[in-house]
Amino acid sequence: MTSPTRRPAVVPTTPPDAGTTTPPDAGTAAPLEADTATPPDAGTAAPPAGRDGLRVTLLQFVRFCLVGGSGVIVNLIVFTLVLLVWQLASGHIHSASGLVSSVHGLVVKKDTQGLPAVAAYLANAAGFIVSVMTNYYLNRRWTFRSTKDVSGELPKFFTVSLIAYGGQLAIFWLLREQAQLAPIPSQLMAIVFVMPINFIANKLWSFR
Repeated sequence: MTSPTRRPAVVPTTPPDAGTTTPPDAGTAAPLEADTATPPDAGTAAPPAGRDGLRVTLLQFVRFCLVGGSGVIVNLIVFTLVLLVWQLASGHIHSASGLVSSVHGLVVKKDTQGLPAVAAYLANAAGFIVSVMTNYYLNRRWTFRSTKDVSGELPKFFTVSLIAYGGQLAIFWLLREQAQLAPIPSQLMAIVFVMPINFIANKLWSFR
């Protein structure tokens, strides 16, 4: 009697999970991602440092001039107030019309009533001191954006301003005494003359 042929057992296979991926072989390195950075254009060069430095210097000079402009306004206000107080204290201003007449005289006349030369130079000095302080603050915070110690910067700034003031005073004397100009135009022109020198000295020394 012939024994029946035995069929091999069929082992069911489980389909792989669709959300499961087979990890790569530990010994196989993943291919490096191609560098997607765009190479710089061979014809484009970075701006030279000298040109960039010139642009920064010009920007600083514009800011310095704007700060200087505000300093001129402060200077002239203090200058004018000192002269008016002097005239008021000396009894040469008695009414509002007298005040207007005095201001007009400071702008267009060389010889103003009750105003000795010492008063003009005292007013000049007062305008200088007040404008130096406001100019230092604005130049430190805005023009040069300095974070250095004030105790080291302020004496330098004041020294430069003092030297510039000497030049300004000489020009003021020439315009007032020799050219026979009125006090306020003499003061304004003297300030404008010394501004470029003032900027260069402060940039290269005070805020360096």
